[in-house]
Amino acid sequence: MSAENKKSHDDDTMDFNKLEKELAVAVEQDQRYWRENDAKFRAVHQKVGSYEEFRDIVLASHIKPLQKGDTLENMTFEVKWNPHADKSKPTQTKHNASDIKKSSNLPKDSQEFTRDWRRYHKSTADQYCYLLETGGSHLKQIFKTDINLLGDFLIALESEYKNQDSEKVLEILESLCSAQRFTLSVQFLSGKEKKTCESLIQKLETSCDDSGWRDRIELLKSSYQLKK
Repeated sequence: MSAENKKSHDDDTMDFNKLEKELAVAVEQDQRYWRENDAKFRAVHQKVGSYEEFRDIVLASHIKPLQKGDTLENMTFEVKWNPHADKSKPTQTKHNASDIKKSSNLPKDSQEFTRDWRRYHKSTADQYCYLLETGGSHLKQIFKTDINLLGDFLIALESEYKNQDSEKVLEILESLCSAQRFTLSVQFLSGKEKKTCESLIQKLETSCDDSGWRDRIELLKSSYQLKK
């Protein structure tokens, strides 16, 4: 065999060690893809409260495979986003969407309030807290024309009413009366919503026996077109 042919034959020799390493890398990448893909579906199924929790589940998938019964309550995450970061730096606190929204400024108008009401406050308990946090005076400022959510307001306030909140609830009901189309909004209440309104005002009526309080209740009954 000539030297030229031998050299050509050596060039064709396969480097099995190199191929083995490349195959191992490819297998690891494939396994990682499917682990993270499975973690994404499980995170969506669990309806995680924030993107940070979603990211934690996906990035922690290589540490421990997610089991069928895994939930956020029984899972812990210790993921280092930057392994070279200064360990002395404090860990950032996680917040879900509701916590973030509660710490932000009050809605600047009725459109923003309605958007946040439907996006972040879907239970009557959340809606009740949102109304009390916003307060009657601010509701009066942002609902100057009409109140499309009047029925929902009444349901939330009546369902979650607490005696210690009586003054705040009364102020909210009074503030809504100043809207230009309030009377029309009351007329469009359903039968169920009108009964809810009546029940709520009855609760307010029994929460205090002060004469000034009774006068405010009577005005409220008239404004909400309730039978005296």
